[in-house]
Amino acid sequence: MRNAPFRRFCESHATRLQITPLHRLQGWGLLAIMLWLPGLGGALKQSMLTHMGVQVSLLVVAGYGLGRALLAHSPEYLETARRHRWSLMLIAVFTLMVWMLPRLLDLAVDRHEVDLLKVLSLVLCAGLPLAWAWPQLPVVTQGVLHLEALATLWRMGWLYLDSPSRLCLSYGLADQHSLGQGLMAAGLVYALWLAFTVLRGQAVPLQTPHVNTPLPRMH
Repeated sequence: MRNAPFRRFCESHATRLQITPLHRLQGWGLLAIMLWLPGLGGALKQSMLTHMGVQVSLLVVAGYGLGRALLAHSPEYLETARRHRWSLMLIAVFTLMVWMLPRLLDLAVDRHEVDLLKVLSLVLCAGLPLAWAWPQLPVVTQGVLHLEALATLWRMGWLYLDSPSRLCLSYGLADQHSLGQGLMAAGLVYALWLAFTVLRGQAVPLQTPHVNTPLPRMH
């Protein structure tokens, strides 16, 4: 066939460009570094909405991707994740709650060492533990955590909208209200996604293990 050489060329290069777990580790790590560097990181910290709503969220996503890639690269860590799933989940939740405090956002803007601590903790103490613990949790626990995350988005959004004074000294009242509106909108999208998932009859968790149990023989 006339296209056979071209097809062989494409297949050989596709094999060479195959993304491995090590490539994913490097990619997620590069994303975290880019979010911290003064260029992109400094631009995202100009607004309260992009600071908490974009940079903080993307750092958690980078940590989650890093954690999944690490498990794919080193499957021996899977047993550790299963054994310590509750501790890992508590660490992730506590870290996320800490970086939703307005005072810490101020410190991250004013002091470089606090900003570096923010990046490292959100990647390594929030996103990565979440990636390791979440698939190991029972379905009911995952559902409860989904509802709690939704309620937290709306609580924080209402707090930023309703407060008559600035909660962050580094940002104006208009920035604070924009963040509140963004959190309320994110909560609405999250609620619609949860409702859509439930109505489709699928499980709410991000990942559930499949277990094939043989049916008992009838004698």
